[in-house]
Amino acid sequence: MFALLFALLSTPALAQDRGARGDDVAFTQDDDAVYDAGPRDRLSYTNATFARVNPLGFVDLFRIGWKRRLSQKDSLLSRDTYAFTAVNVMATPAYSRLGLYSEAQLLAIFRIFAEVNSVGYYGTFDQIMSWDDPTAVFSDQTIAARGSSSPTTGWVVNAGATLRAAVGSVAVRSTAQVTRYDLNLPDGDVVFYDQFWDRLAPDRGWMVLNDLDVLLLAGSARIGVRHTFSDEIGGTPGTDGSLAQHRVGPLLAYQFHDKPKGTAFNQPTAFLVCQWWAQHPYRTGQEQPAGLPLIAVGFAFNGDLMRSNP
Repeated sequence: MFALLFALLSTPALAQDRGARGDDVAFTQDDDAVYDAGPRDRLSYTNATFARVNPLGFVDLFRIGWKRRLSQKDSLLSRDTYAFTAVNVMATPAYSRLGLYSEAQLLAIFRIFAEVNSVGYYGTFDQIMSWDDPTAVFSDQTIAARGSSSPTTGWVVNAGATLRAAVGSVAVRSTAQVTRYDLNLPDGDVVFYDQFWDRLAPDRGWMVLNDLDVLLLAGSARIGVRHTFSDEIGGTPGTDGSLAQHRVGPLLAYQFHDKPKGTAFNQPTAFLVCQWWAQHPYRTGQEQPAGLPLIAVGFAFNGDLMRSNP
């Protein structure tokens, strides 16, 4: 879902970086144009807010940090490569995260990222529910019937990479990430329901998620299909917690403007994602109608607060 917030907003093409977070817009090579690499260093920020139903969620994600250009070469693969290191703040009505985030666009087709955050759960909105049994039922009805949860704290680590390519106006992008939680759960509890991933998550264990997008680039609009896969790495075989999940559906994004580097408010973008589950222990007709999708709507923007001379 982190990929939903930021990777969704970037055109997954061999592209020119125009935004503070490293998001990009499509460009064409012009032999007569003079390439403007822009400032070497920028103090940049990004912000994305989205609301989601099935499961319910509301998130604001803010990052501010230093971005450094890695290359001045005017080549398709190396132009506008960068490194970005930032403070990461994530706020929801149920929990907050604070930590460090770093990403590097090493080539136009390849980006890596990693982050480590402290996390605090308030004990609201049925979060955080944990069990000592990896076969526990974590359906919406079961969690609602269980009652209130207790506040807790801990750490969460994410790391991943994005590969992308484009042919004409059609682009393909794949973003994979792994996540590990280390939480202060009640003694003996080994799993918990992670609403952000919508699955039973192992404490001190790893999960993997991949978003695969196929997009049509139509000016300021991006229209496409997203397939999302998630699974627990090394989960207990045959349990709901270890079941791979798949969902697929359309995504739409519209960028209202894209100004030159150094702009304080840039690339305001509205987005919509609607996905139906192809595989889930409770959302494909078992306890909820299979026709009820996950729907997420949001708005994101970025900017530069300070920059060095070109």
